Amino acid sequence: MDDLVKEVIPLLQYLIPGFVSTWVFYTLTAFRRPDTFGQIVQALIFTFVIHGMVTGIGAVCRWVGAWGFSVGKWDGGAQAFWAFAVSLVLGLFACCLTTNDRLHGWLRSRNVTKQSSYPSEWFRAFVQFDRLITLHLHDERRVLGWPVEWPPESSSGQFLMQSPCWLNDDGTEVPFGAEFLLIDSAKVKWVEFNPKSEGSS
Repeated sequence: MDDLVKEVIPLLQYLIPGFVSTWVFYTLTAFRRPDTFGQIVQALIFTFVIHGMVTGIGAVCRWVGAWGFSVGKWDGGAQAFWAFAVSLVLGLFACCLTTNDRLHGWLRSRNVTKQSSYPSEWFRAFVQFDRLITLHLHDERRVLGWPVEWPPESSSGQFLMQSPCWLNDDGTEVPFGAEFLLIDSAKVKWVEFNPKSEGSS
């Protein structure tokens, strides 16, 4: 048992930076966490990249130190510090890539992929079309408002609507009298994105 612990602990120490990056990514994005095996695979990929970057940082630090600009010794503590720092930066960088769609947009413009960086078409629609929406409820009522927040997927979560109002059959608006409305997505049959007004960005 002691031999197993001695083997497992160094392995966990080696993998922890990858798990930190994975944790940062899924904490700050709308992506659903995969199963345990999927998270381990992603942590392993992050770990490989992190340790490659730390090796490069170590080489640069030793090269700078050879010119007399040493600020410390490159040892296990320094490697652990840089591995943790790189894991945070890498997790945040992955979040940045997946929340602004710039990388996927660049790849789409070159016919490399047709995919977006967003977790679903549902989520992409709300990010791409920043405008008033009409929620069509299962009881045939309609709610017009500005979506401040929306669920990451259609099957669960809530809409936070600003300046909500009911829409009558003739299109007239009946204000709620409230600034915000929180409505369960399970009550929504479909979502209508209204034409973009001239004053909206």
